[in-house]
Amino acid sequence: MATLLMPIIWTTLFIGICYGIINPILRSKEFNSKDWIENIDSRYRMTNDLKENVLIGKNKIEVLKILGKNDGECGYKTSPNTICYLIPDPENIGALDHYELVILFNEFGKVIKVTSEMI
Repeated sequence: MATLLMPIIWTTLFIGICYGIINPILRSKEFNSKDWIENIDSRYRMTNDLKENVLIGKNKIEVLKILGKNDGECGYKTSPNTICYLIPDPENIGALDHYELVILFNEFGKVIKVTSEMI
């Protein structure tokens, strides 16, 4: 019984490690403002760096300078304290599924939260 189950267990474990750990690391890219503005398909790979290292604590003017003009209204979270940017995944085959980078500001106009949401 163990002889039959071990290949299945090891294969499942290997796929889980590749999909959950290695793939996100390989697909990540360091944030570059020029590339973000000029190449919308590169945005998805820069999102992690942007969320973790670049925007927290910045004001709206700084965010707009770094990311360029925003792409319009958010999917369902429109508010004066929110800016959204489209971040399409170029490898996603679902034409209707796309992600948005949602930047939330506090009452003093500083970034307090950055998330990416599928809408």
